[in-house]
Amino acid sequence: MSRPARYRYAACALSAAAMAAASLAAHAGTTAGLFVGHEHLNSGSPDWQETSVRMSHELAPRRLFDLAVTQTERFDLRDSQIAAAYVAPLSRQLTASVEANASPTHRVLARNAFGTALQYEFAPAWLIHAGAKTTRYDEVRVNQSLLMLEHYFSSFSWALGWRPARAFHTTAHSGEARASYYYGDRNSVGIILAGGKEAASIGGSVALTSLRSATLVGRHWLSRDWAFNYGIGSSRQGEFYVRNGVSIGVQHTF
Repeated sequence: MSRPARYRYAACALSAAAMAAASLAAHAGTTAGLFVGHEHLNSGSPDWQETSVRMSHELAPRRLFDLAVTQTERFDLRDSQIAAAYVAPLSRQLTASVEANASPTHRVLARNAFGTALQYEFAPAWLIHAGAKTTRYDEVRVNQSLLMLEHYFSSFSWALGWRPARAFHTTAHSGEARASYYYGDRNSVGIILAGGKEAASIGGSVALTSLRSATLVGRHWLSRDWAFNYGIGSSRQGEFYVRNGVSIGVQHTF
């Protein structure tokens, strides 16, 4: 796989939903995936569970539509959510993405959210991402921005990002660092480190808390049409809890 193909959907860096769309779109066609996750909390709260079914279709080169339905259980509260993302080129160097999600139950998840992002290749293998997202909970609206620099070289890439968020008349700042290794034709493994402050839903209410997390993520193609996705991570959410979790998924391209 050529290096440009690896980052043609990197505009999806704004959210997990859109990043999953990029993961599914390894090549043209329609892809369906099933993803499950389990997280253990050291606070004595019940373990978190999440199951997601996702479909993605590449309409044309660099033009992608993604749809996902998710069932989440946290703090003994169960929610469902539907999410959609669309990626399209504006020029040879510029790519745009939009995403939206809504939860009809929204006991612990957000009521709804909408975000948009731009990716610009300002030099060969050098990308800059900028985006904004607004998330509405019952009692507060959280506005988040993104600024990220990304570079690809040989079989590797790295990225540094800044994510300011505004809630409760207060601005919180967090940052992240990513590093990835690409092997074989379409396989990859990477690590994501994040820290700072963010707005998080804690047991049905939203609070600004500190965050420190480390996650290992990867995708390995078992055949031309089947791939295995995985993630292992640990997050400390202020003084509330430490989450340790694992996620796995399978995807098939038609």
